[in-house]
Amino acid sequence: YQLAAEQGYPAAQFSLGVMYYEGNGVAQDYKKALHFFQLAAEKGYPDAQFNLGEMYYEGNGVAKDYKKAVHFFELAAEKGYPAAQYNLGVRYYKGEGVTQDYQKSLHWHKLAAAQEYAAAQYQLGLAYIHGTGVSQDYNKAFHWLKLSAKQEFAPAQYNLGVRYYRGEGVTQDYQK
Repeated sequence: YQLAAEQGYPAAQFSLGVMYYEGNGVAQDYKKALHFFQLAAEKGYPDAQFNLGEMYYEGNGVAKDYKKAVHFFELAAEKGYPAAQYNLGVRYYKGEGVTQDYQKSLHWHKLAAAQEYAAAQYQLGLAYIHGTGVSQDYNKAFHWLKLSAKQEFAPAQYNLGVRYYRGEGVTQDYQK
């Protein structure tokens, strides 16, 4: 990886960043991870852009900075990276690093959900349950929760059970 990274190969730079971030085969070093992620991100490598967003969001090896996190999530999200789209949806929902905006939150969650990203499907289900940025609609909530639950996303499975228990968006059924 080192030789390829020195030649500017972004996949190798990203891989080295992961190794240093996790301490796999090398001593864990967030500063080196940051360096290699930045090199790959500058070349438009979405995995590295996403990981930089995570580092800034969590404050691992850098000062916690939600605005920088959003910047890097946006770069990866615009390339269709579903985890970044989901994270942007959460940032807009919570107003972290951006002005709170439920419509933008829904936009990013819908993009990630379309790529079968279970956490985004779950968030859409919650939005329809609570009427957050959309009209409350238990049928749509059930739809999104079911898609997420099929991927064994535990919070969605639980909430799907609640929908069956209450008969919200589905016929009440205590056996399911």
